[in-house]
Amino acid sequence: MRKLLSLLPQLATRWLSTELTLAREITLIASGFSVLALAATYPLMMHLGSVLPNDLGDPVLNAWILAWDADRLLHGLNGLWTAPMYFPYEATLAYSENLLGIAIFTAPLQWLTGNPVLVYNVAFLASFVLAGTGMYLLATSITGSRAAGLVAGIAFAFLPYRADKIPHLQVLMYGWMPVALWGFHRYFSTGHRLALTVFAVAFLLQGLSNGYFFYFFSAAVIVIGFAEVLTRVWTRPRMIVELAATAFLMLVSLIPVATAYLNVGANQALSRSRSENIMFSADALAYFHASPNLVLWRDILPQGAPEASLFPGFALLIMAVIGLLGSFIKWRNTRHPYAMARVAVSYFLIVLIGFVLSLGPEPTYAGTLLTESGPYDWLYNIVPGLDGLRVPARAAILVFLGLTVLAAIGVERLRTLCSPRTAGVGCFILAAVFIAEGYYQAKLIPFPQTPIPSEQAAYEWLEQQPHGGAIILPIRPRDPIVNTLRYVYSTLQHRQPLVNGYSGYGTSLIRSIETHEHDVSAYGDLLRGLRALQVRYLVLHEHRYEDQAWMQQTDGPLISAAIRAQSDQWIAHHRFGTSDVFELAPSTESIDTLTDDLIPIDLSKLRQTTGHRGQSLETMWDNDYETRWSSDAPQAGHEWIEWAFDKPTNIGHVRFSLAKSVNDYPRNLLIEGSFDGETYRTLYEDRGLPKFLLGLVDDPEHVPIDIALPQNESLKLRLRQSGVSSTWYWSIHEMRLWER
Repeated sequence: MRKLLSLLPQLATRWLSTELTLAREITLIASGFSVLALAATYPLMMHLGSVLPNDLGDPVLNAWILAWDADRLLHGLNGLWTAPMYFPYEATLAYSENLLGIAIFTAPLQWLTGNPVLVYNVAFLASFVLAGTGMYLLATSITGSRAAGLVAGIAFAFLPYRADKIPHLQVLMYGWMPVALWGFHRYFSTGHRLALTVFAVAFLLQGLSNGYFFYFFSAAVIVIGFAEVLTRVWTRPRMIVELAATAFLMLVSLIPVATAYLNVGANQALSRSRSENIMFSADALAYFHASPNLVLWRDILPQGAPEASLFPGFALLIMAVIGLLGSFIKWRNTRHPYAMARVAVSYFLIVLIGFVLSLGPEPTYAGTLLTESGPYDWLYNIVPGLDGLRVPARAAILVFLGLTVLAAIGVERLRTLCSPRTAGVGCFILAAVFIAEGYYQAKLIPFPQTPIPSEQAAYEWLEQQPHGGAIILPIRPRDPIVNTLRYVYSTLQHRQPLVNGYSGYGTSLIRSIETHEHDVSAYGDLLRGLRALQVRYLVLHEHRYEDQAWMQQTDGPLISAAIRAQSDQWIAHHRFGTSDVFELAPSTESIDTLTDDLIPIDLSKLRQTTGHRGQSLETMWDNDYETRWSSDAPQAGHEWIEWAFDKPTNIGHVRFSLAKSVNDYPRNLLIEGSFDGETYRTLYEDRGLPKFLLGLVDDPEHVPIDIALPQNESLKLRLRQSGVSSTWYWSIHEMRLWER
């Protein structure tokens, strides 16, 4: 073994001097990185189809997404965005990364094996290979040295940053960046359109693998583009036309994806608040904070906050400094002595941009606020879709990209100062240091675990049933992330869309159901609401409840008994051990549509009275969903609001919106009209939950409750709340009336 190790530098030197075709060279390099990836992640290679690295959170979600993408690719991407979770919301795949940039390569393996875990692990290993091979191509083209390219590829493939991102496949798949820049540089140096095509395809694949990198990597492309254009384009005017045409075609190809994300963000009020951005921003010292997974540095360097363990490795920092400084020294055998300095400055600028953006809206140093509004904050307000990103710290990938290119320049600068043998040994040692600094240990967790027989039987029954929405209870099970993802993963078997789900966003519907889940007296209303949303199947896993003592009452499982008591709301019940499946009765309930023939009434001109907080009634028609009228106490069954008209009026439609006060809906609502101002006729009466759930899904931001009224002639209109809630108020953010 010692003799073999001593020969490695000689073998590497001989290979580096060999003439190879580009395709063969890429194949050899990719094969080498494949071996390194398998060795670095050992023993994952022994269990590729049965374990997942690190945890059963995001890896399960991403394995499921890759399997869903593969299924939709078989159908020409038809129905891609309507992923089978978060039913009945639309475009639910856009709640997460779509991973299409990965799935188009892994789909054949999914079709062949039907094993999402195997597919995920192959993609996980491929992320090392892509990063290493991509950086090898970029660094080699910049420095003209295979040795520098190989060392840089190893540094980029084994960044210490990976240790903190083990469960985030989409973040690990950063290797398309150097591939794109390799094509970009080659286009400017050769003018070949094929190189420009490589850039465009790699850029799109990077963005389709990770939406964050659509934004962050664009900054790097702009920097390199400007640097190249300013120095080369005047000798090739056609480049202007070709670059513009390529940019146009790239934008056109992104329209379907961008539209899906922007529409779901607008229609379902999905965005990241500034406070979330601040929470997941990096401190300036985060670049010296290490992940606890790193073997070499976890006991030496301080651990970083969530998403903010950004230590790049001391070797990479040192070599990057050498590369930046050394680039200003005349480059041996270079016709243009300032070319390397220009490249180094460009990539140093990319480092600075990534560093500043990673600090988020309010940059800090050691926890001390540097400024109340940084560049990320400015971009947040003007760049479409940027408000959908939660983690500014991920802009650090630009820092690592720039540092690695600078390090490659540093390697080549030092190599030219040494003898070939010394240079070979030095490169070998440096590569080993890069691997050692980035080496981490990830837990390997069996998945899918041996199924619980009652659950498996329930899903097998569900698999044979007609297509329809389903919900699995408990909605918040014991170990909620892992078990909710088990629910989601089960859709690969039974194929029914679930109300349940897990991603970067949740839904207001799930949060609302959670508040009712343990209230057995509310199950009549809850089932009516679920049926109104066209949920067809209810699966109950009593063994998944956290509080088993509460769940098991003297008469048997409490929730199962509460549902069985509502026999008019389900048409079939099947018991599988500790699991129940109910087939719910169809519902004719729907949102009351506002018709065009109705005339809006100006509430500010009416006389109004209320049983609670009459002084704040005007907040109901101020067109401000941030303000509200409230009962100012939990619902006791005697709250009311009344409007008086100057003449008998045929009130056709009532709408009130809950906006941010979800669950402050009236538990039992009566709408009464009075022709003479003394006696009242009931125009509407119903439990509030079904219409609340319909409004919650239809417009999650404003949550309207729409009620169409029968023909009436009313001098007074009264809304009366006759239900009881020990917790929730009755709130109205905006109120509207229409007359016939």
